[in-house]
Amino acid sequence: MYIVTNKTFIQKGEAHKLIERFNKVGKIEQMEGFLGLEVLETQKVKEHDEVCIVTRWTDEAAFKAWMKSDAFKQAHSKDGEGQRPAFIIGNEIIFQEVKVVRHPMTTAAM
Repeated sequence: MYIVTNKTFIQKGEAHKLIERFNKVGKIEQMEGFLGLEVLETQKVKEHDEVCIVTRWTDEAAFKAWMKSDAFKQAHSKDGEGQRPAFIIGNEIIFQEVKVVRHPMTTAAM
């Protein structure tokens, strides 16, 4: 499994503006190899808000296909002036390959 996290730094008090953008079904759900998406709001950050968009893929190739797709380009088009939204200060992209997965044990297995 391949995980991509977009850690986005947002003006203080404005995290909801980015979170709202992900509160609907988009084209990513139709992509081959897409396993899921989570939107996380980091707690206890004083200087700014922080939102992490975590996407899970079967492998790196599936993620790269998403990056090259028209659906990706549409989903990431800038606002009408060609700028990122003013409330976004910046971001960092983190790429990770899952090496170990563990699940809770059922009562019967104990």
